[in-house]
Amino acid sequence: MDAPVYEEFRDKLLAAMQEIKIGNPTEHDGVLYGPFINERFFRSWEQHYAWGEEDGATLLYGAGRITPENKPSGFQGDPDAAFYGWPTLWEGVKPGMRLFQNEVFGPTVNLVRVDGFDEAMAAANAVDYGLSSAIYTNDRTWANRFQEEIEAGMTSINNSTTGAEAHMPFGGIKGSGNGARESGVWVLDSYTYWHGVNDDVSGRLQLAQMDTEYAQPREAFKGGPDARSAGSRRSLTGC
Repeated sequence: MDAPVYEEFRDKLLAAMQEIKIGNPTEHDGVLYGPFINERFFRSWEQHYAWGEEDGATLLYGAGRITPENKPSGFQGDPDAAFYGWPTLWEGVKPGMRLFQNEVFGPTVNLVRVDGFDEAMAAANAVDYGLSSAIYTNDRTWANRFQEEIEAGMTSINNSTTGAEAHMPFGGIKGSGNGARESGVWVLDSYTYWHGVNDDVSGRLQLAQMDTEYAQPREAFKGGPDARSAGSRRSLTGC
């Protein structure tokens, strides 16, 4: 987040996170997110609290697992029915921290303060992943530079990184994705490969520039060299 707007953005984001509705979306309206798919994914997300504390980041909001005794005001339903996590906001995150370098996979946002576009690009590219990216700006020069300089498989300008997947070869770069780019007609490239074949049936070795006379009708070559040249010209004209 660029320094001139950092504090305002942080305060508005924090206020919005405190109003989030959490629970079973099949039972309650207006729920932003539900539980983790299983305990293993919850435990993987939960350990990032220790990373942030050990690396010196500042926890602005969040308290691990949601329980009957530990739940935000927007929680709805039974917290013991599944593994639910608090919406979590960290401040003071820097590129060298594990919070920055690892995919947390949970309801967590890291705030990284930068000073200007160049510093923002350096931070955005200082990670071993590159699936999707986004920039929010009114500066079209920044928008154009971002799409040229960001190391990611997909880029959104003044839009979110989800819900707008293009039907084109997509799979991220660096450590992101699964090694394939399956989408649209390009899905064929995941299971096939290009193969160029040159099958010559003339019975003799061809030059780099293909000989063509042997393919002309024999009648065109009767009458000597002049007729041979004329036959070749007629054949080419007729193509």
